[in-house]
Amino acid sequence: MKKILVTTDLSYNSKPAVRFAIQLASQAEYELTFLFVNTSIIIDPFSAVTFVGLPESDTKIQEQSLIKFIHTLYRKARKQPGKVNYIAENKLDVNEAILDCAKRIKANYICMSTRGGGLANKLLGSHTNKILHDSTVPVLVVPKYYRMKKLNSVLYPSDIENISTELPVIKKFAAAFDAPVTVYHYDYFTDEDEINKKTNKIENKFKSEKVSFQFKKLNPDVSLLRHLQLDIIKTKPSIIAMFAKENRTWFEQLFQSLKTSEKGFDTKTPMLVFRK
Repeated sequence: MKKILVTTDLSYNSKPAVRFAIQLASQAEYELTFLFVNTSIIIDPFSAVTFVGLPESDTKIQEQSLIKFIHTLYRKARKQPGKVNYIAENKLDVNEAILDCAKRIKANYICMSTRGGGLANKLLGSHTNKILHDSTVPVLVVPKYYRMKKLNSVLYPSDIENISTELPVIKKFAAAFDAPVTVYHYDYFTDEDEINKKTNKIENKFKSEKVSFQFKKLNPDVSLLRHLQLDIIKTKPSIIAMFAKENRTWFEQLFQSLKTSEKGFDTKTPMLVFRK
């Protein structure tokens, strides 16, 4: 059974990630571990007191608050918990705690909410951005305005350079909830014959009942992110899946736009980011 580590600080802003994980687990066999990291305790740096020395009851109180928070969301969603775990920790560094916990429980995914106006304009300066940069585990990023609904489609923007290794990973994720994958590739298509030959070869090799392709011509006056945004609005996918690699120019162009932010970018669709 695949495992998802779901982070929450018990706030309103962290609810979207919990809701998304609940919905995903209701459609596929996922074990959910809900993690709350408490950073509010002030420790005198000159004393011998450490988090290790805190009484067990302190963590137990935090754990009970976490359980109550999660159960309330399950009840409002009218869904029953499957295999779930609850972890409450006292740590100064939230990012370190999340990554350590993911490693400890052997999580297959980390699920986090963005903290502000959406996926685009609030990634930088957030825990989400730090985890995206440092995690070797794929990260599910859930925007503020996500609303629970059945997951039934995956949009995969790709530069198609490594599609033979990336697409099987996306298909495996999508197969868990029986969703089709649509691959979107954007290019300037200056040489129509060459591009047609290339795209036809890819389609013939990878197209199937559950995999389709959309090859889109870029307008030089419109950013890659804007092209993607319009297609998201039009097709309303359940999730956007991407591969991130620092030396991949295509992804950098897209993701840098995401972080520097065109503020009107879609704020409802979750994103799954795989690091390479």
